[in-house]
Amino acid sequence: MTMEMSRLMQSFPWYDLPDVQWANDALWHATGLPGALDRSTPIQQQWRHSELVVSQACGLDLFLSAAPIEPVLAPVFDLDSPAGSYFSYLVGNPTGRVAAVNGLSSRSGLCALLAVCRPRAILITGSHRNSLAALRSGAAEVASIDAVTWTILERCDPTALQGITRVDRTPSAPAPPFVMRRGGTHERIARALEAAMRGPATVHARRALGISGVVRVSLDDYLPVRDEYLALASRIPRILG
Repeated sequence: MTMEMSRLMQSFPWYDLPDVQWANDALWHATGLPGALDRSTPIQQQWRHSELVVSQACGLDLFLSAAPIEPVLAPVFDLDSPAGSYFSYLVGNPTGRVAAVNGLSSRSGLCALLAVCRPRAILITGSHRNSLAALRSGAAEVASIDAVTWTILERCDPTALQGITRVDRTPSAPAPPFVMRRGGTHERIARALEAAMRGPATVHARRALGISGVVRVSLDDYLPVRDEYLALASRIPRILG
């Protein structure tokens, strides 16, 4: 690349919990691409950065954010789910009145929950970890937690799951994609990520993140996520109050 490193924007924010940041750093280093992962710029600004190299998003963000991004790769997680997909764990009381939701553009925390539960109110928490804390404190009674996040917490911070009952798993959906600037030239970056995801130098990092590789994707692969949201959207204003 001819761009100055300081102008580039790259991040792996979706599963960048403190205990596994080293693993995301190792994956990025293995790509051989310049610069370091950004952990300070708000995600919406990252997606709109003129020199975005790669970031991550929820499938819903591709349709709700209006950011100039497109999906290029999807992670293959170490889950009982088709390659390039994931699911959530339903936790707490499925008939509970208040649901803890990490964000209104979250497939794993919002749509996956509304597809199987009918809460009367939503508490926006900002993260899956905060949703679990809301259940532990009694501020909410039910939540839908990304299975990858759950698995990382189960290994690295089991106290975050203490007292939480896992009652079911939701249907699978396309996994949160690696996104790049819409209309850009992505092939070199995509190949570098693919190589890093299968190289021997990243075995331990991939194990820590619960990822075994990546698959190529396009916007069409995420249309089911959009359609699921549209089918549920009329219920959201009522439970937001």
